[in-house]
Amino acid sequence: MTTPRARVLIVDDKDNMRALLRDILTAQYDLALVPDAATALKELEAGAFEAVLTDVRMPGMDGFQLVRLVKQKWPLTEVVMMTAFASIPAAVEAMREGAYDYIQKPFDPDDVLLVINRAVARHRERAAAATSTTSTTTEPPLAALSYKEALASARDRGSQEYLTALLRAFGGNVSRAAEQAGLERESLHRLLRRHGIHADDFRNRNGG
Repeated sequence: MTTPRARVLIVDDKDNMRALLRDILTAQYDLALVPDAATALKELEAGAFEAVLTDVRMPGMDGFQLVRLVKQKWPLTEVVMMTAFASIPAAVEAMREGAYDYIQKPFDPDDVLLVINRAVARHRERAAAATSTTSTTTEPPLAALSYKEALASARDRGSQEYLTALLRAFGGNVSRAAEQAGLERESLHRLLRRHGIHADDFRNRNGG
């Protein structure tokens, strides 16, 4: 059975940024693109979204206010924030309030795809768990880490787990894994190298 395409809401007041994100994500996701938080809330009221990708600085309601409202009203919807370097401490603070992750501008298109893929996968895991009375979660020991270190560790671990699961599902076939992830083959290779993951390991494991 084919998994339905996820719906992603993009919120940014700049036309060129919305167009760029549309070009990056449209091949893999059903998108709604809006210029402000108030319109975003109307879209969320009208239909479900797996993930919201929002800028921080916008006229009227900003991204931090939006993430709080989204997590209050649609707690399973994952929110990824886009922020300039100066706003990173505030974005990290927003993660304590429920934001899934943040992307620093200027960003690499590969990183945008990866974090949205992870956010959608996380949404689906949580949605499935919410309907199951037997779901369990295991938290790693983090007491020895600072909050910043724990955050970096969790982001790295999430990316590694996603990429590992992707390669395992396709027996180390990078071309098919890239197609599933909505990435160019070379983009997936770069991400694998960054996280120290070798496709050959999965081919050997699967006898291929």
